Amino acid sequence: MSVAFLENLPNWVLFIIFPAGSWLVLGFLTLLFRAAANPLGFEDIDSDILDTATQNVMSGAYVVLGFVLVLVMATANDIDSNISKEASQIESLDRLLVMEGSPAAQTARQTLLAYTKSIVSDEWKGLSGGPRNQKTRVYADKLFTNLRAIEPISIRQVALFMDVIKTGDDIAQYRNLRMTSSQSRLPSLFWQLSYLTLLGVIIISALRLLRPSSIRIFALAVQLAMISWLFATVMILDLPYLGQVKTSPEAFEKAIQIMESRL
Repeated sequence: MSVAFLENLPNWVLFIIFPAGSWLVLGFLTLLFRAAANPLGFEDIDSDILDTATQNVMSGAYVVLGFVLVLVMATANDIDSNISKEASQIESLDRLLVMEGSPAAQTARQTLLAYTKSIVSDEWKGLSGGPRNQKTRVYADKLFTNLRAIEPISIRQVALFMDVIKTGDDIAQYRNLRMTSSQSRLPSLFWQLSYLTLLGVIIISALRLLRPSSIRIFALAVQLAMISWLFATVMILDLPYLGQVKTSPEAFEKAIQIMESRL
């Protein structure tokens, strides 16, 4: 089962698949080890060694996944912050163009509004890894062409024009950050290592169940579930534009409302 397939599943499915899958593998390996106990010499196990191994492996998995979860959440917060700043700069540019007041500035305003609407309706769904929409790119190029066409006459317009150019440049930079962040994700090596770590935890747990007790089965099942849920949470937050917990274009939608109210 590929990571790409799992990332497109609903969150609640991931929170069921990982612990359920871990329990199924644990049950299978436990039965396998019991059947092979005599040939492999597993009947004479050292409980102290297995207890220590279980504690160490699970602690290591918790630490690594917890650390990665913090990094992923920090990245998601940075993406949200940059999107809010981009939408704020778009709204600021519209306000500056209103103050500039020339026909060229009004043309640029219309293009700016169309560009912002295209971000929400055309470009946003492509940020999750789908095909790129060139329509928004065309609006962006047209916007900066319109901005260059503004020819300030009065001292006031010259001062406003400098702010217009600076704000337009900021919008371009935040757009580049947004496009780059849409491809930001944990490397495949991390997921491979995480799968192997989870498998190692399950193997040691299966060895521990060669001499089962009700409390031991319950404790190991709960520990596996906790690690699996942490693993699933990292996967859910890894791609900020995909799934149910994802970055919203709400900031752009609010900017559109403000811009339309000025028309």
